[in-house]
Amino acid sequence: MRIELYNYIHPFFQKTENKKLIAIPLTILAIALIIIASMTIYTGSPVPLGMDFVGGTQFTVTSSLSEKQFQDMFSDFPLNDIRMSGSRTILQFSQMNSDELTALERLIWDNQAFTDIDQKQVSPIYSQQLQKTALYALILSFIGMAIVIFILFRQVVSSAAVITSAASDILIAVAFMNIFRIELTLGTVAALLMLIALSVDSNILLTNRVFKRSGNLDDKLSGAMRTGLLMSTTTIAAFTVMFVVSTFLHYIVPGVPPIPLLSQISLIVLIGLLMDIINTWFLNAGVLRMYLTRSKSRSKKGGRRA
Repeated sequence: MRIELYNYIHPFFQKTENKKLIAIPLTILAIALIIIASMTIYTGSPVPLGMDFVGGTQFTVTSSLSEKQFQDMFSDFPLNDIRMSGSRTILQFSQMNSDELTALERLIWDNQAFTDIDQKQVSPIYSQQLQKTALYALILSFIGMAIVIFILFRQVVSSAAVITSAASDILIAVAFMNIFRIELTLGTVAALLMLIALSVDSNILLTNRVFKRSGNLDDKLSGAMRTGLLMSTTTIAAFTVMFVVSTFLHYIVPGVPPIPLLSQISLIVLIGLLMDIINTWFLNAGVLRMYLTRSKSRSKKGGRRA
């Protein structure tokens, strides 16, 4: 997989102008921003919020009912999500007034079709506090990453390229969360935080090879690409296995329940890593090649004038 990717990406990188290379990831980023902005305008939030961040009530029951039967039974209540794992079913409801909540509790607790009932409730005040905490965690993590990158390279252009590439990975992943209707929960926030770390490793490798090693620029870019694609595809393979097992294994092995949270986390990271290949080797590498080529030509002109 690494060799195939390199054989496709490297020749394209070599023969494509820097401006065209940079335009590809920037166009994808622009589309992602449009999706996020549209979601914010229509819903008031850039991404669908899960129960952790909007509050509500969750019931986990053991039952043999089908998803359609659950929907019919709770058609008079604000049922947001149904997750079935073997004989266990998770039912999530949005905020209700006290009378509606009492009626719902009576319907579930007195129903003989349900056993092993667990109830969880998240208050709006607590969910709003979680929203602020999650937002602070994302912002502080990104700022910390940007500071470390600038300290490492002390180059405005290279540091800006790495930060832009990492930000693009996260924003595009958020846009895909809107497309696939993946809610923002504590688990998916963890996936975005994980993506911040995973998205900068290949960019750091690229920038370090270009600025801190001697030799021909094309050779340094080629060597960094070989190593970087190996790193990326290895991580992608691991998360692909995680996604397949958590999403589809129950179809092959009866009795093994799906794990929706792991499925969502792995899908978000996979999307981010796939976009990181484009952002690293088209955007970041294109910017660095343009910057260093222009710097070299300017130094030659200066030398001739002297």
